[in-house]
Amino acid sequence: MFSITGTKFTKIMVTVLTLCIIAVSFSQTAAAASSGRTLEEKAAQITAQETRSGDSTKKKLKKLFTYLQKEYDYGRKTGFDAYDGWEKDYALEMFENKKGSCYHYAAAYAFLAKKAAGCRVRIGVGQTDGFSGKLQKHAWAEVRIGGKWYICDPNMDKYAADSSGKYCLKKRDSLKNTYNKFKDTKYYNAAF
Repeated sequence: MFSITGTKFTKIMVTVLTLCIIAVSFSQTAAAASSGRTLEEKAAQITAQETRSGDSTKKKLKKLFTYLQKEYDYGRKTGFDAYDGWEKDYALEMFENKKGSCYHYAAAYAFLAKKAAGCRVRIGVGQTDGFSGKLQKHAWAEVRIGGKWYICDPNMDKYAADSSGKYCLKKRDSLKNTYNKFKDTKYYNAAF
């Protein structure tokens, strides 16, 4: 008859659990890599359709800004969670569902801008009073061109009153009051 002592059983269980953790970790890493490749392919496809190789950086960025506003709708999502890799997931969700929250708009635009222009691009998560005059949680994209940061917020531009073009490639400092002076803002880099 086969008999296992308490110590041997514990060692076997620890080994089994360790192998399970390694397998899950490998699976998550592979899924994240696949998600990154899918996102980069989708961003490349959209930028190839919407921009031309001879376009200036700013022209490419404006065309992609307009594209997002025209082709995508708002879809409310409550309970934003800034988990590791959220920005890639939100961008992919936006491209797949053709709608999303401000977090989706910011992430989708950030990756399109990164792919089209190769600039440093980040996503700001903070507060704005641009929609109702009262502070609310919000996300937007910022693009670095010539040593300066520019706001690119297609969600705000599409849905805030009297805003057509107001939030496309605007110097960050010119909008500091709208974005609550950027205090308590957390930034996430757009990187495939």
